Amino acid sequence: MSTPCFAVELVTFDLGGTLLTFRPDQVHEWCVVLNEVDVAVDARRIEAAQAEARPRAAAHRRATIGADHQVSAEAGEARRRRYIADVLRRAGVSDADLPRAEDAMKRAFDSPRMYVAYDDALPALRELWLRGLKLAAVSNTWPAMPRVLMALGFDEYLGYWVISEFLGVEKPAPAIFERALDIAAVEPARAIHVGDDAATDIDGALAVGMRAVLLDRSGTAESDGRAPVIQRLDELLTIVE
Repeated sequence: MSTPCFAVELVTFDLGGTLLTFRPDQVHEWCVVLNEVDVAVDARRIEAAQAEARPRAAAHRRATIGADHQVSAEAGEARRRRYIADVLRRAGVSDADLPRAEDAMKRAFDSPRMYVAYDDALPALRELWLRGLKLAAVSNTWPAMPRVLMALGFDEYLGYWVISEFLGVEKPAPAIFERALDIAAVEPARAIHVGDDAATDIDGALAVGMRAVLLDRSGTAESDGRAPVIQRLDELLTIVE
């Protein structure tokens, strides 16, 4: 099947799993952060605690965000702190140490130290930027993430970002994509969204009339005919004009 080619003015990107991810030595960094506040925890206990806490956090998130996809920074902050505290308790952090350990980890997750950019992200953005395209991020994330984006160098190419907890609604709700289109003053048919989640990124973008590209870094997804699938962001350069 031939590769589609889209003539667009605006390209929007998801963040986590698309442009950036957690650093590969994240468990080690948890230990480093905790040591900085004199809380010693074995890395194996952190890793086991994360494995137990993640499904609980995902279930809690599903239960607390309704079908209208409305979110808030306050509710998001509470969920993130709940997850951090759950991991710390399961890893054996005492009640006496828990408050300062939780605060330290929260500060770490609000900073660049817990994240890395994918190796193909900045080069692909640079090439699209050199072509004169408008670039933006559209992400289900929290208010501290722009600081992370700037520290990693994304602000050099991204003209703006639409953050769900600022806006009050998250993908796949139409409002978050429509906000990105309004800022750029671009019609939906002249915009394309790139992300790694079919339900939030692809369904959401297509529903407002945008084009969409699914990024599957694992190489296991197949196109359903609605959106092309790529494995690396540099493949986007052959799709977008």
